[in-house]
Amino acid sequence: MSARLPSLSFFFPAYNEEGNVEAVVSDALTTLGAYTDDLEVIIVDDASRDRTPEIADRLAAQDARVRVVHHPRNRGYGGAVRSGFAASRKAFSFFTDGDRQFDLKEFPRLLDAIDDVDAAIGYRERRRDPWNRLFTAWVYNRLVRILFGSTFRDVDCAFKLYRGEVFARAPLAKVRSDGAFFSAEMLLLQRRSGIRFREVAVTHYPRTVGENTGASLGKTLRAVRDLLRLRLRLWGLPV
Repeated sequence: MSARLPSLSFFFPAYNEEGNVEAVVSDALTTLGAYTDDLEVIIVDDASRDRTPEIADRLAAQDARVRVVHHPRNRGYGGAVRSGFAASRKAFSFFTDGDRQFDLKEFPRLLDAIDDVDAAIGYRERRRDPWNRLFTAWVYNRLVRILFGSTFRDVDCAFKLYRGEVFARAPLAKVRSDGAFFSAEMLLLQRRSGIRFREVAVTHYPRTVGENTGASLGKTLRAVRDLLRLRLRLWGLPV
């Protein structure tokens, strides 16, 4: 049995996830509740256009441990993760995606790894996505490694556990991207601030409900733009 935490905030971004949001909340309350007596579950509704806001509000009304953050307009993946961290009030913060491509039962892998570090972050042992997304991710991760000397195995893996005090030492206000580059920029800036990480292998599953909205050409190009802007900024050049 893994150690127990004094308190834990769990959040997940949800954009048009009406088929997944209830299952994610149920899994979180059942699974994560075994590792803390003080749990909050935060749904970040990123201006969904389906029944996600309605379902989220119903779940919050049914259980005091559940809260909802509604975005009046779509802020993108990074904006949703940023809101989740801002809303987290407990000693530890854990997040994953709302598409159920990760299994919350693997949370103990992170918990067992965080003992002497600031954050335990997952990397996908085998990414279960369409070939075009796999190719884009391969190029993207290597570009991050080349330009920043990064040693992270998987900058975009959405299965991360943080100690709350990390964000006092490495404020998210310094992360400028709100799009697909958010996760990579956050990790790179946190490492520059001395945050200590441990990487942990986790299982990745195919999406079975809903549609992926994060792989468009426009979002990919904006991520590359934000990546280049960060590189120039860290070199001290005008952006």
